[in-house]
Amino acid sequence: MRFVQSLPNNFRYLEWICIATHFGMYFNMPRYNLGSLISVYSIYFLLGWIFPSNRPYWLRCSYILIALTVVLWFRSVGIDIGLFIFFYLAKSYFLLGQRTTLIITAFTAIPWTISEYLGELKSLKSSLPIPTNSLFNPQNPLKFIFFTLVIYTAASTFNFMFTSMIVSEQKSRQRAEELSQQVETLAATLERTRIAREIHDSLGHTLTDLDIQLEVAQKLRSRNLEQSFQAVDTAKILARQCIEDVTQALHQMRQSDFDLKSALSSLMEQLRQNSQLKVQFEFNLPQLNLYKSYQIYCIVKEAMMNVQKHARASQVIFCGNSNNEGIILNIKDNGIGFDSEKKPTGFGLQGMMERVQLLGGKIEIKSALTQGTQIQITLPV
Repeated sequence: MRFVQSLPNNFRYLEWICIATHFGMYFNMPRYNLGSLISVYSIYFLLGWIFPSNRPYWLRCSYILIALTVVLWFRSVGIDIGLFIFFYLAKSYFLLGQRTTLIITAFTAIPWTISEYLGELKSLKSSLPIPTNSLFNPQNPLKFIFFTLVIYTAASTFNFMFTSMIVSEQKSRQRAEELSQQVETLAATLERTRIAREIHDSLGHTLTDLDIQLEVAQKLRSRNLEQSFQAVDTAKILARQCIEDVTQALHQMRQSDFDLKSALSSLMEQLRQNSQLKVQFEFNLPQLNLYKSYQIYCIVKEAMMNVQKHARASQVIFCGNSNNEGIILNIKDNGIGFDSEKKPTGFGLQGMMERVQLLGGKIEIKSALTQGTQIQITLPV
């Protein structure tokens, strides 16, 4: 059991407190020899120092059996340290488990009763005789055995249940800590994924164009300065666009009055102006919360950017509406298409799928070579 790692010090200090209390109680009693007391408590002081939680099973069993044997032996010669037998039965629960503890508890009942009987017989010879009407008078063996077993059973049951409760609490606490660590790890993973999506959606496409224009400028600087300067001018515009994209993305994530309809309309108009695509769009979406509105905007934006950059299409149609099934988004182009059987490797489609999954929706992609692409997304309202 992994949680046993935190128990040695607690058991050690508790056992030493019991030793000190016992020794103080019996120190001035004339029937107890000081040397015997020092011997028995020294043994348990050393046993308390040892807690073989990480040792082999046979060694843990030996540790418990030795401790119980010492208790029974000293009790049989008249030194009453019966409390320690229950202390080590509790230890066995942590070291050996529930089943083994039940077996040890049951098999210890007989030697415990015998040692009690021998101990009380020895007390008869001391200066403190036992009253004849006592329940634990060894001169009446049957009554003595019966009540000794009753007391042992009651004490063992309480000890077992109390220890079981502590073990259950420790396991629950450990499980809660493990779940907390898993949640932290998952939250960190989700945050990294979200940041990757935001970077791709806001900067990925523009930076790709910027890199292309700078590469063109490099190649033409020795042959055609005019075209090279044109490429540099375009790169400047794209760099400015990167800054605007970042600013817009941060603003859209932070603003509390994000309007999905106006954002989608601006996106479509911008796509019309900056490309040769013929863009048709029609949407009638319900009022949604800020989080869902922004996620839908990013999904549509990514789909339209993919058409612009990769589809080689001349026309794209976007429709968005809601019905009994939920919100339906449909993006269709007449481009070169791709093999939809292959798992997408680009960050764009992967980011779209992750966003759809976060919203509890489903995405269906239909495409074939030279047949264009259609993306249908269904989201719960």
